Order: sequence, then C-alpha cells, then structure tokens
Amino acid sequence: MPAGLNYLKKPKLNEPVLVVGLPGIAHIGKLAVEYLAHELKAKKFAELYSEHFPEWVVREDGLVKPLKVDFYSCRPDGIKRDIILATADAQAASSFGQHKLSGEILNLAAEHGVGAVITMAAYMLSLKESRPSVVGTVTDAETAKTLRKHDIALLDSGMIVGMNGLLVGLAGARGLRGFCLLGATAGGLLDVHATEEVLKALSKVLEFKLDLTGLQTYASIVSKLKPPKLRLPRAVEEDVSYIR
Repeated sequence: MPAGLNYLKKPKLNEPVLVVGLPGIAHIGKLAVEYLAHELKAKKFAELYSEHFPEWVVREDGLVKPLKVDFYSCRPDGIKRDIILATADAQAASSFGQHKLSGEILNLAAEHGVGAVITMAAYMLSLKESRPSVVGTVTDAETAKTLRKHDIALLDSGMIVGMNGLLVGLAGARGLRGFCLLGATAGGLLDVHATEEVLKALSKVLEFKLDLTGLQTYASIVSKLKPPKLRLPRAVEEDVSYIR
C-alpha cells in the first residue's frame, strides 16, 4: 500500500471533534481510543499510510500488514455532534516524521470541519510525586475553563514528548481548540486503571455516557494479542517521561 490517505467511505459528520490516542507509555491513549471504537460501535472510514512509520510490519493471522493510522466515526448517545477517533500501530520514528504525520492527521480533520482536537496520553509519576489521576494541557484560555469546570487540573510547566502532545500543539497553531488528557501512571505495558480515569474525564468533558464496565475484559483480550514491541519517540526511550 503506497503512502497516503485511503478512504473506505466518506462519512457525513456534524460538527465533529477529533479524539486521538497513539501508542505510548502504558498504552493509555491507544487502549482508550480502541475501547471507545469498540464500545461506541464506531465505523472505520479511512486509513493513513506513511513512510515515516518505523521499519516493521504487523502480524495478523499469519499475514503481515503495513503500519497505518485508522480513522473511525461515531456519535455517542446524548450528544448531537460526531466524534472522529484515530489511533495507529505506532508513532512516527523520527522528529521530522512526527511533524509530517501529525500534519496529515490534522489535514483530514480540517477536511471534515473538525473544531477541536483531543489527545490522550500518560503522565509518568516519580516515586515521591503525588498528582490527580488525570491532568490536562490546553491550547487556549476558554478550553482551560472547560477542563477546570470538570475538575481537571492543568499542568503549568514542562513539555509533552511525542505525537499525543504534538497534535494538540499543532492544532492550536492552526487556530483549532484542543487539549490533552494525561493519566497518571507508574508505567508498564498496559495501565488499565489510568486508561479508565482518562476515559471518565473525556466523557465528562464531551458530555456523553460511556459504559466502562467492559474495559478490563477488553484490555485482557488486547494484551493476549501480543503486539510488536512498543516503539516510542527517541526522546521518550532515552528518558521515559512525557512531561519535562
């Protein structure tokens, strides 16, 4: 499959927001988006292939498939707007690639009239550090008020490494509103509790109902699939902490 965007079906969306969760520490963002797609019965409408992904493929049922970003659409009960969900097999392998791939994801968002970009990621706790279960970063003062209204504390310093942070920053540069929800975690391959806390926060901010009783079971199934070794941005591999 050549690099580029492949539409499976062009969706008709009403005032959509983009919610992204890519592989990262404790797989919080990726697990969160995959569970949303499962629980909300989202329909995949596009795939984005890129030469900026790492140099490996995914094995599924004896077949190999190139890395890609998957896009889904859904409209949760209780709200009148659509949600575009996006996740991927990996983040781009280089700083240049992360910027390029993030730009291509935002181009799709612009094509469908997305007004806000939301990402989910991890906040690595040090041994002596105490933080709320979910913290956030935002692109603008109005969005900051929204998160504070839902009792989500905002980080006031440091930086988020990788595309889960970069997407929100670049969205802000394009005049879009955005925020990143980060679940406090001690790390590991899969932090289900931190994922649950992030999803609770997301559903409160976007004001839709989400049944999380099946998350643990879903995560157990996912963990048995034995995905390829997690590839993090180089800066994260050197210092496993999203926030500096």
